[in-house]
Amino acid sequence: MKKALIVDDTMYIRSEIKEILEDQGYVTLEASDGLEAVELYKKNTPDIVTMDINMPRLNGIKATKLIVDYDSNAKIMMCSSMIIFSNYKEMCKEAGAKAFLSKPYTKLEFLEEMTKLFV
Repeated sequence: MKKALIVDDTMYIRSEIKEILEDQGYVTLEASDGLEAVELYKKNTPDIVTMDINMPRLNGIKATKLIVDYDSNAKIMMCSSMIIFSNYKEMCKEAGAKAFLSKPYTKLEFLEEMTKLFV
């Protein structure tokens, strides 16, 4: 059973991603901020994580770093409108993210970028 953790503070974005991933055979977990994401990751060790950057309590870059420090094999895809700024993409890379998707995106763009998690 493949598991995915969807991290975004916007519910409709989580539900859009959930639909894409469930169509791909994933069982999904959802977190609305970085702290919740880290807790859920440690409890469930999902196969992949989609992570927003701007969120309350703990942003996605710091959450990604905490998850990668916990599990160096974590497969995290950043999904954020902030990715268009190269300094944000660089910070995400340094934190340990393996794929980067700028909002808004199509289902095809999402799936194509997701394949980079498994390279």
